Amino acid sequence: MTTTTIERQDCETSSSNIAVFETNATWRDGLRTDVNARQFMIPVDEPPELGGADSAPNPMELLLAGLDGCLAVMIRVVAAEYGAEVTAIRLVSQGALDVRGFLGTAAVQPYFHKVHTRIEVATDLAAENFDAFTHAVHNRCPAGTLIEAAGIDFTIDWIRV
Repeated sequence: MTTTTIERQDCETSSSNIAVFETNATWRDGLRTDVNARQFMIPVDEPPELGGADSAPNPMELLLAGLDGCLAVMIRVVAAEYGAEVTAIRLVSQGALDVRGFLGTAAVQPYFHKVHTRIEVATDLAAENFDAFTHAVHNRCPAGTLIEAAGIDFTIDWIRV
């Protein structure tokens, strides 16, 4: 394998419709890294069973957190387009992966092979619009569509409360 070092390379933006996001990270010790996104610091570590000190969420937990946050944002955005009010959102996401890929002990993929999200949403949206609403949220969530584009089995259970 050949490694190439790039000092800095900006993402190509051929349109004003493209948003570019950037993070920067500094390794601290062990498996701990501090990641900065804009003015926010996000610590990253692993639990002891994966070699870390358990001082912060691990990268895959943060990926699920990003998915939950993205879905919640899209629920609010799409509800507003329907003229509906949302009074509560609760999300629980689980991702399943074979840790042998991460540990290098077996020839298996190190990423999630399945992601399941349960969403409970309280809204005054008309019942006849709920399926179209959930479909729009699902199809417009950048994190969720990225997971699907990777070929990962991704399911969402929608519960209207």
